[in-house]
Amino acid sequence: MKLPEDLFGKEFLGFFLIGVVSSLLDIGLLYLFTERFHIWYLCSATASYLCGMLASYLLNKYLNFHDASRKYFRQFSLFAVISLTGLGLNLAILTVAVEIFSLNYIPAKVVAIALGFFWNYFGQSRITFRKNSRKTG
Repeated sequence: MKLPEDLFGKEFLGFFLIGVVSSLLDIGLLYLFTERFHIWYLCSATASYLCGMLASYLLNKYLNFHDASRKYFRQFSLFAVISLTGLGLNLAILTVAVEIFSLNYIPAKVVAIALGFFWNYFGQSRITFRKNSRKTG
């Protein structure tokens, strides 16, 4: 079985680095919402994830995948469906890690992000930003 050329190539590295930036935003906002505004950690995690998701979409569209498509609504909808599925996975891992394994919510969030990374990469690179959809349409 031959693996796609870009499986661990330039786009993967770009997605990873953008993931680090959006994850830092996500974790920073999670901490801010939970500790400073006293919002329940799962509500905070949802809001912070959505902020990170928007940053990830914009950075990946323009910097990583160099996508010129002008079908913004359709493309963001695909991105959101994949990301929101990732949010469900993220919240499930976070809940199990905090409620069952008694981890603090920040390390638990890091674990959830790490486990969800590949889901997001393969979904976004194969569906949202697949090469034949990057035309200026």
